Amino acid sequence: MSHIGQRAGSETTNILLVEDDRIFAEELSQYLGMHGIIVDHSSTFDAAMERLATTQPHVVVLDQFLGTVDTLTQLAAVREKFPGALMFLTGNSDATDRVMGLEMGADDYASKNIPPREILARLRCLMRRPQLASPCLPEAETPTPAPARPLPGHWFLDTQRRELYRPDGERAHLTTAEFAMLQCLNANVGRPVSRDELSMTVLRRPYNPLDRSIDNIISRLRKKLSGYDQGGRLIMSVRGDGYVFVGFDAD
Repeated sequence: MSHIGQRAGSETTNILLVEDDRIFAEELSQYLGMHGIIVDHSSTFDAAMERLATTQPHVVVLDQFLGTVDTLTQLAAVREKFPGALMFLTGNSDATDRVMGLEMGADDYASKNIPPREILARLRCLMRRPQLASPCLPEAETPTPAPARPLPGHWFLDTQRRELYRPDGERAHLTTAEFAMLQCLNANVGRPVSRDELSMTVLRRPYNPLDRSIDNIISRLRKKLSGYDQGGRLIMSVRGDGYVFVGFDAD
């Protein structure tokens, strides 16, 4: 496990780089370090999981193939320990894996062959996402402040810490995309939100009718609300439009 420091006087940002190619890891770490990012490097999947058990970086950058481990198949385990921004870096050019990674909960999926400055730009984009104050809010409308702490028997959406607590007090583990989706829908309670609007807000790209990412994120959200959301009625489909969130009070 190695650490690369940031420039003196710059704002500190921490990422966990999980990469078994030592030369690539060193070169990328040095480049990012020159731009104010501290890189915590793990060369194996097990070492990375141990690290995530004790610390939460701003972003995890995960090599798809670590020896014999295809980390794409281990994404659910990673998400149990780290619900924040996650980028896959891979030498694999297969579009199927890229789409699968995004649909399974990764926030970005980039090739190792792109210039380091593009990796830096993508990281900065991911790091800006949690600070987006109120995504997908209708104009001239202000969100209702969340209570200071979860209330027994009620859902609690903590927009500051980007966490969701169930009525039993347990935290629901949401990916960055899942939380952004829920936050967008919650900001528009009772108003249908189109797939195009959801795609631009959550995925930062125009909606493509052939892309099932929005529907897959909604499906995962519904599963994580299951047990309290009877029949999936908190998030309802609107034919030909998108989805509408009826509000936690309706549960």
